[in-house]
Amino acid sequence: MDADRPAEPPQGPEDESQDSQEDLGGVMTLREHLQELRTRLTIAVLAVIVASLIVWPFKDFVFEVVQYPLPRGAILQQISPTETLFTFFMISIIAGLGIASPIVLYQVLAYVAPGLYEHEKRWLYLSIPAIAVAFLIGAAFAWFVVLRFTVGFLAGFAPRSIATEFTVATWVTFVLRILLAVGIAFETPFFIFALAKIGVVKASTLGKYRRYAIVAIVILAAVITPTPDPFTQLSVAVPVYALYEIGVVLARVAAPEDDEPEEVDGPAGAEPAVSV
Repeated sequence: MDADRPAEPPQGPEDESQDSQEDLGGVMTLREHLQELRTRLTIAVLAVIVASLIVWPFKDFVFEVVQYPLPRGAILQQISPTETLFTFFMISIIAGLGIASPIVLYQVLAYVAPGLYEHEKRWLYLSIPAIAVAFLIGAAFAWFVVLRFTVGFLAGFAPRSIATEFTVATWVTFVLRILLAVGIAFETPFFIFALAKIGVVKASTLGKYRRYAIVAIVILAAVITPTPDPFTQLSVAVPVYALYEIGVVLARVAAPEDDEPEEVDGPAGAEPAVSV
């Protein structure tokens, strides 16, 4: 989309006040927008497919890693002839999506970037590494903490007379869902920072609706952790709420808000003097 922008004419002193309005460049037609969207989607999908094909030869190793949180004595079984095959496909696609995520994210940002100002683009692109690192930290937290509590509770709840057996598809879906959900939840502060920097949200608004955020976080924790015990749910809800508060602080840093608008010097209510 950037290549379609017309070159900006030289500006004189009288045009300096209109720089922010002219930063967006030319306007694209609906057909051009759809063509651009199709191109970006095609590149993103091809990147995921190529990355998935690269992962496919290592599917057995990835599957061994996914089995690591299994409780002691638990076994996996397949109940349909194609279950393991489709599970391996799912593992390859999800791992490929993770590998190709920088390309996918770049295509998304490249599509929306022409509608942003230059300083908004800069902060948006600078947020990408922080968001990726936050996702990895969240996935690690889910792997070493959330899965440990969740699987331990589920395995310990059943009496010893009942064998612990999971189907291949159910176990892999369970593990990947928790890793993905907690990883995305840990990106909350940086999403808030980026949105505040481009003026979409404000710190005061986030603070005003804090009680609603708490309710939403508790519901999210209950959805992520499919166990009825409050300890496992709190292991997700408490860190996510802490990340929300960090996001509020980052939003305040990204876009400081003045308590009161600046007033013109002079007596209150007096009209400014006009020189003739």
